[in-house]
Amino acid sequence: MTTPDWDIVVIGSGAAGGWVAKEAAERGLKTLMLEAGRKLSPADFPQPDHEGGSRVSIVSRVSSILRGQHVQARCMSFTPTTAHLFVNDRENPYTTGAKARFNWYRSRQVGGRLHLWGRNALRLSDQEFKAADRDGFGDTWPVTHAEMDPWYARVEAFLGVTGEAAGIANLPDGHYSGPHPLTRAERDLMAEMAEKWPDRPATTCRIIHHMPDRTPPPLAAAQATGRFELRSGAVVSRIETDPETGLATGVTYIDADTREETTVTARTVAVAASTIESVRLLLNSKGGRHSAGLGNSSGNLGRYLSDHLMMFRAGTLPEIEGMGSGHDPYDFGQQSGIYIPSFRNRDPGDDPGFLRGYALLGSVGRLEPGWFFMAIGEVLPRADNRVEIDPSKRDAWGIPAAKVTLTHSDNERAMARDMDKTLKDICATYGLPDDLLGKESLISKIAYKFAGPLVYTPEGALVPGSSIHETGGACMGTDPARHVTDADNRLHDAPNVFVTDSAAFPTNPFQNPGLTIMALSARAGARIADDLADPDRRPPCA
Repeated sequence: MTTPDWDIVVIGSGAAGGWVAKEAAERGLKTLMLEAGRKLSPADFPQPDHEGGSRVSIVSRVSSILRGQHVQARCMSFTPTTAHLFVNDRENPYTTGAKARFNWYRSRQVGGRLHLWGRNALRLSDQEFKAADRDGFGDTWPVTHAEMDPWYARVEAFLGVTGEAAGIANLPDGHYSGPHPLTRAERDLMAEMAEKWPDRPATTCRIIHHMPDRTPPPLAAAQATGRFELRSGAVVSRIETDPETGLATGVTYIDADTREETTVTARTVAVAASTIESVRLLLNSKGGRHSAGLGNSSGNLGRYLSDHLMMFRAGTLPEIEGMGSGHDPYDFGQQSGIYIPSFRNRDPGDDPGFLRGYALLGSVGRLEPGWFFMAIGEVLPRADNRVEIDPSKRDAWGIPAAKVTLTHSDNERAMARDMDKTLKDICATYGLPDDLLGKESLISKIAYKFAGPLVYTPEGALVPGSSIHETGGACMGTDPARHVTDADNRLHDAPNVFVTDSAAFPTNPFQNPGLTIMALSARAGARIADDLADPDRRPPCA
């Protein structure tokens, strides 16, 4: 029997992959990370050379569409400053199901979408982990907040989070390095909200510290161990498995530039490529005991895809305090100020006409046009919402593309109507002018009108995918006949393969998923190291 090249291969270098690699390497494992995109340099973060260089520009969006970013250009975060941090859609195609619209916003580079992330670090409470026990829909998570607390705390302490303890039941407090600064307008608004909306407790946003050197701290920590190697431009095509045991034996990848194919062997594989990419890889990894895809004996690999329901209101203000002198245009965490966790379906007598709930996140006086509030709501996981493989479409490296189907149900449409009323109520109650395009040119207003169906549903919510909070497809649970991964993020069908990104989420609670992705990934990295160190816990050799 030959010795594998690596103890662990981690696929993906973003929020999930970085934490698996950090924990595994720090615990002694020989760790290889494969990233499909390129390494970034300081030149990839130019400062805007004119006022508004980081604002929405119709001209820049149109030119980007012509260069092959026809999907990416629809994203709210797509600007002249950030366009190069999004993929080329011609090289990275996908298809959608019949009558389904899905905007898949993607980044392929070391650090993934962390370079575009708003860095909201929100814990899930047991109200979300166990929501199905309360309302009977779907599955509960096989973990509790008490089990996740040390891993949440580990991530918070290492990265640093600004915020404040608020004692809100469905938004557990974490460990904060200091308060998240508010503008004067936000402080005044929070005081007014406490008086007028006592049933909707507000707090400051909880924001992970900015990384001005552009290197995700977990990757730097893994590198410092001397047991870590990062290979960029490594487009993973499949996970190799032993035909008899079904266990993973390694990973095959294609060099992004030369198209040369390489296979590396490993004792364990961690899939952390982001939800849809991770599911696509598992579905493409057929063979031996995995004829329908790696980890798909239940038939549910790819199913129960979700994405947050999101709706905006915004407008102009005569005075904008801004975000301080010398503000880094890539510090997207400073755009957020106020956070109100879900206030729907909190009490037994509360019946808003839909299941689950939504949060409100806002900014007042920080950036143009002046203020915004977004409602962020839970989309129920349904089996028909799924990721499949489209055999008729391949990417630039010859790998079969994903086919994505995600449509809103009556529950989401009812929630969207409630969101709309709440956002209008914010404008009316607190005197915020509802004129999103108040400072835009006539050409921009006309363009928005015609491009609206590409971005908004008939109810006024963003088209599925647009929140960039996709989850599901390899859902966690205790039943191998129903669930793809177990409570430790292992594939039931191949226990030396872990799926640690949000593909493993059984539901998509209202909280931003980033902190939970990192906490689960840190936990999985530690579990992998423990398994490989203890012969009694180690999966049998392939």
